[in-house]
Amino acid sequence: MRQHLALHNMYLETDIMLRYKRLLLILSASVLPLYLSMFRYKIFGATLRAADLVCAIVIFLTLLIFPKFYLKFLQFKYLPLWLLLAYILVQGIFLDNTMNSLKESIQLLWVCIYLGIASIYAQWDSKEFFKWMLIFLAISALFTVLVHFSQGQFIRYKLAADGKYVFGLLSVLLLLRAEEHNSRRDYLFFVISLIPLVLSMERKGMVGVIFVAILVLIFRAIRARPILKGIPIFLGVLFILFIPYLLNLVGDFINEKIYSNYFLDEGLAYFTSNIHRESLLINSYKIISDNFIFGVGADKITEYMAVFYFDPRLINGAHNFYADTLVKYGVVGLSILFSWIALLTYSNRSTNLLSSNLILFNLYCLFVVTFMADGQAVLIIFLVSFLNPYLFVKS
Repeated sequence: MRQHLALHNMYLETDIMLRYKRLLLILSASVLPLYLSMFRYKIFGATLRAADLVCAIVIFLTLLIFPKFYLKFLQFKYLPLWLLLAYILVQGIFLDNTMNSLKESIQLLWVCIYLGIASIYAQWDSKEFFKWMLIFLAISALFTVLVHFSQGQFIRYKLAADGKYVFGLLSVLLLLRAEEHNSRRDYLFFVISLIPLVLSMERKGMVGVIFVAILVLIFRAIRARPILKGIPIFLGVLFILFIPYLLNLVGDFINEKIYSNYFLDEGLAYFTSNIHRESLLINSYKIISDNFIFGVGADKITEYMAVFYFDPRLINGAHNFYADTLVKYGVVGLSILFSWIALLTYSNRSTNLLSSNLILFNLYCLFVVTFMADGQAVLIIFLVSFLNPYLFVKS
């Protein structure tokens, strides 16, 4: 018996236990939506997020109920996690960056512990977990809209920070739910969710929804005519064969942009998001080129980025999860991370959890972080569909 399945069988399902588990299911389903919300407050100069508080409560109470929870992390599929944590810490020692490495290791472990706990409750009752996750996503989205409306901002919800990512995630999950149940009501909810998404003008969210919608149509066509399944495979192989050519084109394009970046108008870049982000990507490319194998170390990207700007307001990360990871940990760290994703995908497939909806959600999570700055909320989005594959299990 697999250890992560045995956890539920270690304790009697008494009425009290069931009530506690039901409460913890609701709380654990709320954590990701709360990370993508404006429920955060300044207290004594520090920012307190409701998500961190709820997450700590969930972890503490779960460990009381399942003290052998650590058994999940002794499975072979978690080996790359421990390799990555060891790599980050060793890298920190060699680069005299121990405190930053320790901080990022704790953050990674915190996210993985939460997602491992969430998978326990999603496995126990995936239908309830999914329902409450949608409810809290809707609450987070509505709160963000109301806050901006109260200040006269009816479009472009710039005050939301990580909260602006909630709109795309809510629409995607509603679309996948509607596709699974083929329900007019669910499709109606999906259409309604597009209204705040469009008003937010969050481009990565809109592009992500369009991307998943196209894949849904392709999957539907393949189910109707299985003979068509060879077409995506052929296109995938063709894309892999063209990768060296594409990389060469991208390299030439970036080299041309590097020259243009020498004459960057920093005043224009500060007020023009596209120019600023393009500049950040170009400069991160230069940092990666000089530190390709091992990276510059945890939380050091702004220090290296500072040499490219006179205006300190422009100093930031690459605003791209993969570029940020390459800058920090090099190709070694990114390779460990992707090997873990591959191993988790194989594990989910071998346990018959890799449904078409999970595949679509996997692809959405991998795609959308391409346009997101590194951080705890983005790390959860990147890992959630792989570490909690029970979201789309029918129960």
